[in-house]
Amino acid sequence: MGAGAASHFQACRDHAATEEILRGCGVPFTALRNGFYAASATRFLDHALETGEILLPADGPVAWTTHDDLAEATAAVLADEGRFEGPTPPLTASRALTFDDIAALASEVTGRRFTRSTAPEADFRDQLVAQGVPAHYADQFLGIFAAARAGEFATADPALAELLGREPVGMREVLGEALREAPGGHPSDG
Repeated sequence: MGAGAASHFQACRDHAATEEILRGCGVPFTALRNGFYAASATRFLDHALETGEILLPADGPVAWTTHDDLAEATAAVLADEGRFEGPTPPLTASRALTFDDIAALASEVTGRRFTRSTAPEADFRDQLVAQGVPAHYADQFLGIFAAARAGEFATADPALAELLGREPVGMREVLGEALREAPGGHPSDG
């Protein structure tokens, strides 16, 4: 989702360019516009499991979506050849959340207090580079937050639910599983 030539996130610009190349080939194609992966959101919480603080650059709403739901939807699209010509609608969860929302959900799920703080982008980038992330990847990573602030991942579309025949898995369930299983998580919590 969020594919566009003017996206703030390099991967979305790459996806848009790929879709344009496919259009130019003159053959039928379907491009799955997957929602942003919920597993990415949980990775952002690694440090927060120790500190209780989700310290990330300013963000915007994201319709976080599970790999399992997207795999099931992909099978449904493959089984119904021709259902979509070109890009699909955004295949997303039913609700877009900010990291403020995720902090509140993490608190509810675990019974621990999680807070959301905003890190200056330059400081966050420097921290990534100090952890061994190449500078150009750190810059691309910051593009995720810029794109989210611009609303590029905010669309919550019903297409995924229609393909699944049920509501997609929400972040409450994703966080419940991820935070209980993570080191520092509490298996007996909520």
